[in-house]
Amino acid sequence: MFKKQYEASWTDLDPNWHVANYAYNKYSTDTRVSFFDSLGLNKIKFDKLEIGPILFYEQMYYYKEIKIGVKFSVTVEIDGYSEDGKFFKLFQDFYNEKGEHLAHLDLAFAMMDTVKRKLTLMPEDSFNHFKKLPKSKSFQILTKDNMRIPGKSPLNI
Repeated sequence: MFKKQYEASWTDLDPNWHVANYAYNKYSTDTRVSFFDSLGLNKIKFDKLEIGPILFYEQMYYYKEIKIGVKFSVTVEIDGYSEDGKFFKLFQDFYNEKGEHLAHLDLAFAMMDTVKRKLTLMPEDSFNHFKKLPKSKSFQILTKDNMRIPGKSPLNI
């Protein structure tokens, strides 16, 4: 399982003196960028291939507050991918040094061609590496239909 370490800082705090929700997003994003880098998907490769990841949704669940100076880790676990390497789901979990579960993030993403502005496939070498990584207990092979939360589709007016 991919893991990255952090320490809550002054700039992460909200008026209640614990880590604000935007900071959880910052740390989860930073961890994902490092995770992609471990797959060989860094800015140089993204720019060269004219692709990049896009999020369909993020759902955060908070369990225990993080206060200033607390050291914690953020993990990445694969919850699903489509057989063609177009759609993906990840779990990200926050843990303190005692192993207490602080927060959980569910997210779904895809790769986008940044020129055509259409979904594309993850590069084959990176996808092959991705498929070999540990998977969640709820892991599933995804289809396009799995990428939306039921009842959460656009409604034009």
